[in-house]
Amino acid sequence: MRGRRHLRYAAGSGVATICTQVTFLVLYGALQTTPAVASVVGWLAGAVPNYWLNRSWTWGRRGRPSLTREVLPYVAIVLGTLLVATVATSAVHAALERAQVAAGVRLLLVNGTFLAVYGLMFVLRYFLLDRLFRRGPSSPTGSTEPTSTKEAA
Repeated sequence: MRGRRHLRYAAGSGVATICTQVTFLVLYGALQTTPAVASVVGWLAGAVPNYWLNRSWTWGRRGRPSLTREVLPYVAIVLGTLLVATVATSAVHAALERAQVAAGVRLLLVNGTFLAVYGLMFVLRYFLLDRLFRRGPSSPTGSTEPTSTKEAA
């Protein structure tokens, strides 16, 4: 079961990464927004599908999510990733601009930084989300009680 969960988490994260990367590249590369704007909008483009894929597909949670026990902790987890990505991409962008690096190289390096942050946070987020969602499927009322003794263990 854990192997299947790992594969589903990786697949859901892959979908979110594609959404995030396309958005980041369009905003930062094509539209030439700041790294901070591209990071925030890219994060949002990936965070929404990532939440629903991980909640329902990876951890099998059903029903209405609890705002305080599920949604807010998830937002805190992914906001941490966003903060690191925004600071890192902005710092790399500024350093490369000062060094007068060509725009194409700057795009590759800033985007690489953005992707690296998400890659590094991938494992940490798995463990945090596993703790968040592993309480067993929620009922239609939002209860998070385990549905069987096997899940409670």
